Amino acid sequence: MLLLALGSLGALSKWFIFPALHKEEQGIIDQELKRIERSLVLAQQELLVQARDWANWDDTYEFVQGNYPRYADVNFSPEMLKEMRYQLIAFFAADGSPYFLSGLVPHTGQFASCAQPSGECDWMAPYIDTMQRSIKDNPDQQSFLVPGISSPAMVAITPILRTDGTGPNVGWLAKMRLMDEQWIAQWETLTGLPIAIERLPAPQREPSIRIEGDTIHAQHLLPTSVPDMSIAIGTQLNRTHYLASLDTIRYVLIWTACLMLFVIGFVLWLMERIILTPLKALSVFARQASKQDTNLDAQSLCRRGDEIGMLARSFDQQLTRQRELNAELLNLSTHDALTGLPNRRLFDQQLKDAIQEAVALSQPLAVMMLDVDHFKLFNDHYGHQMGDECLRKVSRALQRVANDHGFLIARTGGEEFSALLPGTSADSARQIGLLLHRTVDQLKLPHRASPVSAYVTICVGVSSLADSTDILPCSLMSTADQALYSAKAAGRHQVMVFTPSLDPVHMHETPHE
Repeated sequence: MLLLALGSLGALSKWFIFPALHKEEQGIIDQELKRIERSLVLAQQELLVQARDWANWDDTYEFVQGNYPRYADVNFSPEMLKEMRYQLIAFFAADGSPYFLSGLVPHTGQFASCAQPSGECDWMAPYIDTMQRSIKDNPDQQSFLVPGISSPAMVAITPILRTDGTGPNVGWLAKMRLMDEQWIAQWETLTGLPIAIERLPAPQREPSIRIEGDTIHAQHLLPTSVPDMSIAIGTQLNRTHYLASLDTIRYVLIWTACLMLFVIGFVLWLMERIILTPLKALSVFARQASKQDTNLDAQSLCRRGDEIGMLARSFDQQLTRQRELNAELLNLSTHDALTGLPNRRLFDQQLKDAIQEAVALSQPLAVMMLDVDHFKLFNDHYGHQMGDECLRKVSRALQRVANDHGFLIARTGGEEFSALLPGTSADSARQIGLLLHRTVDQLKLPHRASPVSAYVTICVGVSSLADSTDILPCSLMSTADQALYSAKAAGRHQVMVFTPSLDPVHMHETPHE
């Protein structure tokens, strides 16, 4: 009977419970992919609305007919294109031929305006051909994706009409926006998911799902204006919910099996309940407690009114107190007592793990070293008590920025702090360094003894794993230290990014102040 019950439980799990969990996980994957695709559709609709606003404008209407020669000079500039994130704006005559083209050359960002896609505008030729084919096939307003040359792009095309929407149609206006790294970063901020885009042949249209450990790599193919090319939109999803549900089911199944054993052994328990069973239960309780089992349930023993219950309650109280002390000791050993920030020990451990993960996943990694400018002069002028309060205020400000941007900030010296930024390039780290720099400035903590500013300031040295001579933590922090020294040598109160040209020989000749 026991074997039959266990077999039935295993069959139920294999054919019903686990498939249901897998189906739920698949639904979550589909939902997230659809959410990403919806956000892309909204971005295309936004671009189409912007194109229609320009196209349904009397000045544009007159321009395409040759009645407004100053239209291009008044409305087009490199600053406008960069601000609106347009790569190309194209005007077409009524017969579909190019009338006026304006855009930013990929990679260089150079502004170019031409009547035809030639000369300095020859890079526009593939896009103009695609737009003309689209106008020919579908003259109404539309938006679509193109594979692009350097990166995919979205295009919106709409007829040129008067402001009131009346005709006749005198041409078409097309706007193109590249789906480059900057656009992807904004898209990731909007969706809250990491996103990758690549161009692939399009033999299929089904989502691609690959599971690696507790991470799901999901990819969805979207059609483009080129029939045999697609844009693959990929993201990474955490399987925490699925794995937690799976562990819960397994836990329930284990305890169900234990319950079956308990029922079968119930008669034996009745015979041994007076002496052997309480002693065995106490022994199991003691062994599990010594192993610090967080799932330990001592309530059944603690509720007993006999000597076993007294021993269990006393043991449980001591165990609870011991866990509290261990947690306090762990916090003291990994956090700075003055500021509450992680200390050097925790930072070094996190840095080592982050480097291993960055190398394994070929992801960027950046670090920063921060120093309060002329802090020794601050202590000499205001006293160490005010110096400690200054460090606490600066630490709280740095921690707020770290919490908002998801990186680790630690106090690794007297007035020295270090930051660990996984998945961050040197350029992005520099922007965060500037934000930390401005945040401390905004505190406006008086520092009359500082030759740099009337308020407390910091200087920041930034380095990335790509610039380090090897993947050792000490080498990476050494390059950040060189950048910090260069910031101090340049007058402090600034952010400096490490470059190989920095001279490491004199790195420690000037003491940190």
